[in-house]
Amino acid sequence: MSELTLPPVAKSFFMFCKKCNADRFHMVLAHTSPTAAKTECEICKSKKTYSLPKAGAPKKTGSAAAKNSTKTTRAKSHTGEYENRIQNQQSKEAIPYSIKTLFLEKQKIQHPKFGLGFVQKAAIDRIDVIFADEVKVLIHNKN
Repeated sequence: MSELTLPPVAKSFFMFCKKCNADRFHMVLAHTSPTAAKTECEICKSKKTYSLPKAGAPKKTGSAAAKNSTKTTRAKSHTGEYENRIQNQQSKEAIPYSIKTLFLEKQKIQHPKFGLGFVQKAAIDRIDVIFADEVKVLIHNKN
């Protein structure tokens, strides 16, 4: 696909999907103008508008690269924090997760889907839990 022409309708092309947060194939649904087309992600089915890059305009690699490096840094620090908590709390028994249970900060929990986690922050009805792959917000203390 040339950068000066839109891909044909009903053809797929590769571009970044914000919802999937990854490069995915997108189907061209319609041309909305000579320089823009309506597309749909083949994985998550989200619809977005694709516009041709402006002639002479620099690519947005700098800001996208900065965002990706920030996410990588967060992921690395999150993984390190998770590993430290595992080592520090090996003797403690994990509490099985239930929406009805009240959890406190620094407690070790066992979630049926996400596995072993540690409560990072506790509010009245929500908790931030560090799991091996990411931080999740869960509901708790629901009667």
